[in-house]
Amino acid sequence: MDNNMPILIHLRRYISYLLVLVFITTATPLYSASYVPQSDQSIVASWTVPKPAEQPKVFIAQLISDASKPGLASRYYGRASALLKPLLLAAPNDLELQFYSATVLQHYHEFEQAQKLLSEILQLQPDHVAAWLMKANIHMVQGDLVAAKRACLQVLGQGSLLLSTACVLEVNAEQGQVAQSYQQLQRVVNMAGDIPREQHVWLKQILADLAQRQQLPEQAIQHLSGFPLAQAPVSYLALWADIHLAQQQANLVLDKLGPIVMASDSFDDALLLRLALAEQAINSVSKSAEKVWQQRLTQRIEIRLKRNDTAHAADIARYYLDIAPEPLKALHWAKINWQQAKLGPDKRLLERALAIQNSSKSTT
Repeated sequence: MDNNMPILIHLRRYISYLLVLVFITTATPLYSASYVPQSDQSIVASWTVPKPAEQPKVFIAQLISDASKPGLASRYYGRASALLKPLLLAAPNDLELQFYSATVLQHYHEFEQAQKLLSEILQLQPDHVAAWLMKANIHMVQGDLVAAKRACLQVLGQGSLLLSTACVLEVNAEQGQVAQSYQQLQRVVNMAGDIPREQHVWLKQILADLAQRQQLPEQAIQHLSGFPLAQAPVSYLALWADIHLAQQQANLVLDKLGPIVMASDSFDDALLLRLALAEQAINSVSKSAEKVWQQRLTQRIEIRLKRNDTAHAADIARYYLDIAPEPLKALHWAKINWQQAKLGPDKRLLERALAIQNSSKSTT
């Protein structure tokens, strides 16, 4: 397993979940239930939402919040988008609805439209912390780190020291200050006292990623050890799997992640990819091992290709790099991903695809 493989590609997906929770945490209860599974076939977690007719805004917020959990993104974001359209037609100046709409647009990589909405929100409500954080995240994904940091500092101006500091340090890490950002963020989190659970999960993900990027796997694993995997968002699970795969712990990934994915409503591409990589690692040792997850991933990739689904370009590129090697296709999709996202992992994915393509040329 290549320790330099991208491990942050899906972290940005979690930002929408955090931002909505930052926005609604004081007004909206979270509905969740879990139990210790009795077998691999047991349901390990479940989530319910209020009825849309009762409180449509609460319902939309809950859909977006729960969309971060395994198997729910496609259906829940789609439903939120459908519900938002008539509500926005009836109340186009509703800032809450506009923010949820921006969140959905961000998920579908409609970054320019999302930024336009966020700017409109902030003109009317300059202290909207979640809007500033989303603005910073989109700037960072698009490679505009100066604008991202500027947005982070606007959060500080609204009194959110912890969130603003984490935001700035994440940008600093993208600018190459990984070790410094890691040390500073550790100090900030340790001094913060009680942190809302959702924010704590987000901060631990950032710390785990920064630790892994410094080749500190034990610290990375420790950062992700405090929360039940069965209730974690997809980005958390993908990062957890990447760290363990880099440590040649493929069996652990299959044993822990497999049942969670099997129990979900549908399979997320990011998690299918990690399970396929784990299965492949085991196959390299035992040729008689099954290829269940690799076959499922192949079926999913075929669907993505038929739809020309550029939103999953990074996963497709990884598939053609690591599961079914085809250098030309890997480079094609890595370039598409780079057009959409310019974080460090996206750059490394493109560089890796270019290197493999150049290597294949030199051997022909």
